[in-house]
Amino acid sequence: MTNKQTNIKKLIWQILFSMLILIVLGNLIMLIVLRGGKLTGQMILNGSLSSVLIGGSFMIGLMLIIDKLDRVLPWLRAPLKRLIVQFIITVVFSLTLIAAAILLSGYLWQQKITSDYFLETGPFMIKIAFSFVFLGSLISNAIMFFKNWKEAAVQQEKLKREQLALQYETLKSQVNPHFLFNNLNSLTSLISTNPEKAIDFVKKLSEVYRYVLDQKDHELVALETELKFLESFVFLQKIRFDTNLDVQIDVQARNFKVIPLSVQMLVENAIKHNEISDKNPLSIRIFSTDDDYLIVENRLQKKAGSEGSGSGIQNIKDRYEFFTDKKVIISENTEKFLVSIPLLTE
Repeated sequence: MTNKQTNIKKLIWQILFSMLILIVLGNLIMLIVLRGGKLTGQMILNGSLSSVLIGGSFMIGLMLIIDKLDRVLPWLRAPLKRLIVQFIITVVFSLTLIAAAILLSGYLWQQKITSDYFLETGPFMIKIAFSFVFLGSLISNAIMFFKNWKEAAVQQEKLKREQLALQYETLKSQVNPHFLFNNLNSLTSLISTNPEKAIDFVKKLSEVYRYVLDQKDHELVALETELKFLESFVFLQKIRFDTNLDVQIDVQARNFKVIPLSVQMLVENAIKHNEISDKNPLSIRIFSTDDDYLIVENRLQKKAGSEGSGSGIQNIKDRYEFFTDKKVIISENTEKFLVSIPLLTE
């Protein structure tokens, strides 16, 4: 049996099961509304038909309404507005279905459709319809709640994996042989020429490793903390490249949060993929904008064969998507390469 045939068979069973549930609910509601009144076979037949047609239409319509509102007006964005809008739309939709139900019952009972018939049948149909409204809203919202809860759980797990991946990549870059070799060489020369600076170098190196390990369980970190860590990282790099590396940090509002190690990774990428020499010193500028973005900008002077996979920046983009609708923006021209990351609040 092909996947298409399996899906069709599954859909047929779902439709049949839904029809059975609607028939049971419709007749159960009718028994409650009649309150012990006589329930005939014709009433059961008509009630079952009405339940499938009217109840099915209502359930499908309500789920479409909720799905549309979830995309246009999510609960988390404006809960009060969402409640009012959903209530109004549901009432209008329900009244429309009530009118359709009265017309259908008149047709089934071979009654002449007049204003008097509407007045006689209306209260009974309203009870039936709003019972469906209550049950339908309860069931559909419960389904949407568990669906959103499941999606949130999946996103949370995805975020954890991406966070671990970024931490692994960052930690790996800090402990790889080249990083250690370069820093040990710098430390060796400092010990003989400038012992006091060598002590500062060791302190900064320990701060870098401590920060990487300390942030392994955090989803967000204060921007101020990230920038202090970045200063330690830049200190190590400037010992190696001296005046050929210029990193300027001009961030005014620091009461924001960022993803741990994200700013450091962008600076590290700039250092890794660009030439740094007496002939071509590298300038990196880190600054904030009025629209709450942090921008890491560097002169574009790519080293031959330095093209990376882009997985680091992609990881940062994916993790920011979990916290905000604002996108990580990457732009490039002949002179500069810029990455803009959103600044987050609590």
